[in-house]
Amino acid sequence: MSTLQELKNIADNLTGIQKLVIVARDGTILLHSGDQSNHLGNYVAYVAITAEQLKPYLGFTGPYHLIMEQTSGDRILTLLGEQIIVGVDLEAHVSPTTILDQLAPLVDQITI
Repeated sequence: MSTLQELKNIADNLTGIQKLVIVARDGTILLHSGDQSNHLGNYVAYVAITAEQLKPYLGFTGPYHLIMEQTSGDRILTLLGEQIIVGVDLEAHVSPTTILDQLAPLVDQITI
C-alpha cells in the first residue's frame, strides 16, 4: 500500500516535473507541490471527471490517463486512480510515458 507522501517522494526524484497535484475524487486537493497559482488541481479534477462521465456514451473502458499538450510545449499528465487523481505538469522535453511508467503503479494502491 502506497501513501500520498511516497508518491510525492518518487515524483520529486523524477526530472522534468514542474508541478504535482493529487486530488480526491470529490475535487478536494490533497497534496500540491510547485507553483500553486495556476489552478492545476481544479483543471485536473475537471478534465478527469468530465472524461469519465463521457465514457459510457463513447463506449470507452478508460480513461486511465490523459495527456494534454500546452501551447508552450509543456504537457499535463493526468492519472486516474480508484480514489485519487494525479496531475503532473511536465517540461516539454520530458516523455509523459516515462513519468507514467513510474507513477501509474502507485496510483491505484493509494487509499484515502
